[in-house]
Amino acid sequence: MNSTEIFSNSGQLNWDAINTLSNIVLVLALVLITGWYAYEVRKQTRLMTKDRERTKVLEEVQDVLTPAIDRIESEIDAIQNKKISWHRYTSGGCGFSSRIGRLFYSTQYGAVQSLFDEKSSGALKDILNKFSDLNRMFPSHDFLIDELNQFYEEIEKEIKTPELKERLEEMTKEFNKEKSAPYRLTGERIENAFQFYGEYLINLEYTIERSPNSNEPHIDFWEENQDELLKFRDKPHIVEIHKQLSRKLIQLKKLDGELLKKLLEIREEYRKEYNFINNEIEPFRGV
Repeated sequence: MNSTEIFSNSGQLNWDAINTLSNIVLVLALVLITGWYAYEVRKQTRLMTKDRERTKVLEEVQDVLTPAIDRIESEIDAIQNKKISWHRYTSGGCGFSSRIGRLFYSTQYGAVQSLFDEKSSGALKDILNKFSDLNRMFPSHDFLIDELNQFYEEIEKEIKTPELKERLEEMTKEFNKEKSAPYRLTGERIENAFQFYGEYLINLEYTIERSPNSNEPHIDFWEENQDELLKFRDKPHIVEIHKQLSRKLIQLKKLDGELLKKLLEIREEYRKEYNFINNEIEPFRGV
């Protein structure tokens, strides 16, 4: 029996066969349309989920990864170029300049500048949950910062003596007597010379530099009197602490290098997966 015979019987159309075929075609079309619709729904759902994920991941990049990368890069530079500046605040607390510091806030070391707020953001928690290496490396970094801070406090105790205070008062007065007004010490350099120049002595890992073509009496004073002032830190205990401090800085720089590599890898993976542009990854670069 051929197809003609199926659809006709003695010259008459076989409506039963035609209806059966039509039903088959309609069912097949319905299946295809339903399948296509289900596919589109799944596709749109995936896109919406991806978009929500992208927003969340972008927060991780902007609030955690990029700030941490900038801080670690700055810290490495400060160690390499001897720009680590430690300070005793009028509140009584102490800590480092913005180029070096803790990543997490600590109530014990509240005066030490921290990159992240006291209450960790959701983005920070998400990052630490996803990447266990960071959950180990971040606290290790902060532990080294705390040790360095303690070393500087010990050096401070050794350097800031009544003898240094008395001698600085004499030296600053003598310096100003010999200078004309524009070249005299003013402000805290004369009123609180003990605090100001005491920290020059404490900061063994900071190179004092003069700004080009500038009048800087406080540096003039230091250059003229540093030989005598440096004798106040020429003590066996300070020498020993400085050795320990130097070893800790080597450890910190090594850890910073590993941490920087990990952070950059994570950010690059995110950039590729979510098609982030440079302005999204580093929104304040060049501003």
